[in-house]
Amino acid sequence: MKKLTGILVVLFLMICSLAAAAGPEFRSNVSASKWLQVKDSVIDVTDKDGLILKVQWPVFSSKDDSHGHLIASLKKESDQLRSFFDKDMRECKELAAKGHRDIRNSRWLVFVKLERDDARVLSLLEQSFHLDLAGERWGYEGLNYDAKTGKKLSSLDVFKLSKEELADTLLARLTKKYGRKVLGQNPRRMILSRIKDDSDMEFLPWIMTTEGVTIHFRSGDFHAGSRPLPITILFREEPELFNKKYMLKY
Repeated sequence: MKKLTGILVVLFLMICSLAAAAGPEFRSNVSASKWLQVKDSVIDVTDKDGLILKVQWPVFSSKDDSHGHLIASLKKESDQLRSFFDKDMRECKELAAKGHRDIRNSRWLVFVKLERDDARVLSLLEQSFHLDLAGERWGYEGLNYDAKTGKKLSSLDVFKLSKEELADTLLARLTKKYGRKVLGQNPRRMILSRIKDDSDMEFLPWIMTTEGVTIHFRSGDFHAGSRPLPITILFREEPELFNKKYMLKY
């Protein structure tokens, strides 16, 4: 009897483990912040035949009504995501009504992770998980703000480099770490196209910690696939590259 009980316990634990592996949950985490809180808003788009699309996006608020300038900037990001998802949900529902079964059981989940929160900088890594008939796809975006003004920062606010110099710097580090083969035909042009003075138009997926800046490239940015290709430039190793305003120690 004891042996049977032991076997059942082991089976139960295995089933729980498999279930967790098969259905990961993608949730925002800003628990290290003393003031910022986030709720992941979720909508299931359904009809009589079941789930068409599940979407999720982060909604930000302050624990104590402080940091109004930052909350206003974060609300802008949330509102843009909600507007995008509203359009996507309408289109998916229309396609489902026309009998397009290949769009069913899709997922588009966006969530954030806190990277830095101090008197100078608020930095969040925004990740997106997209699942549909074509398979799984991941996306990354950095939400970086001047903590004093609430201004959304571009990479050129943080690096003391021109667009061309920054592109060359990032390409050199990518090539050294991963080799040229994974970077396709013209990686410099791709990197340069992502760097913008206007943070709302910039598509360079970077975040900032107290130690430095990480750019979350993927192999699909250059050629094909979804392999992560992150690179990190540390303040302590190359302080001359950075605006001292956003460095705490160096």
